[in-house]
Amino acid sequence: MDFEANMMSIGALSRATGIPTDTLRTWERRYGFPRAERTPSGHRRYSMKTLERLRLVTRVLELGHRPSTVLAADQGSLLHLLAATKGKQAPPERADVVIEATPDAHEEAVNAWLGHVERYEGRAFERELRNSWAALGALPFLECRAGPFVQELGRRWEGGALSVGHEHFASERLREFLVQRWRPLSDAATGPSMVLATLPGEQHVLGLHMAAIALALGNVRIVFLGADSPPVDIARAVAHHAAEAIALSASKCARTAETAAHVAALRNALPAHMRIVAGGAGFDPPPDGVHHTPSFTALCDWLSRV
Repeated sequence: MDFEANMMSIGALSRATGIPTDTLRTWERRYGFPRAERTPSGHRRYSMKTLERLRLVTRVLELGHRPSTVLAADQGSLLHLLAATKGKQAPPERADVVIEATPDAHEEAVNAWLGHVERYEGRAFERELRNSWAALGALPFLECRAGPFVQELGRRWEGGALSVGHEHFASERLREFLVQRWRPLSDAATGPSMVLATLPGEQHVLGLHMAAIALALGNVRIVFLGADSPPVDIARAVAHHAAEAIALSASKCARTAETAAHVAALRNALPAHMRIVAGGAGFDPPPDGVHHTPSFTALCDWLSRV
């Protein structure tokens, strides 16, 4: 009785930490933590100390540290990592260093996500997102899962395999997930501010939310204007927040001439020194005065340089 009273099941541990049960099992198998004790009937049971340490683990992972490093750390080391990166987030690990899955595994995961979207299985889709985030870390999640997923979602919609309803369902679920990751990091950041927006006529913002994660991990405070933002409003936000740079995003649907005209109008409304960085197929090639980053890793590299 005492053993059962002071221990919790894997389901209870998952609910208390927000970590999916599949991820807890994977971490135990791969990293040796959280290690369960077994009841006489063979069921997993976890102590309150394990719960406390896992709550620290989730906080440190959100700062961009590798799962392999964090899961091997004891409670004192985790507290040290939190103290060392308080207000100065750890630089996000490069995707080519952290990836712990094969290209086939990434493709299989993306197809599984799309299967949930086809069946409108929101909770299962969210569970897969959480599992991938926990297993890979932030940048590999963006580069190898979320980015390819968004591209394939667009291709299937254009080809008629998915409906508008499917596209909206998936986009909204993924948007909510991404916002939940970057907003707490941005709120805790102490670095420079950046304004994130898309130009008039551009309604696609998932790439912008993914960029927000990469930037917030670099200690940037995010001023998120979102879709269809007039250049004059972007310039006003820059002035109001004393922002040091602007990040723009444009999909392949963007019209090159109109994008260039909007960028020119924005440039005219900004101080000459203001940096503009942009991502997405709509900025390839970029207009004058815009630095194009072809990946989220490249965006992090740009941030570290400037």
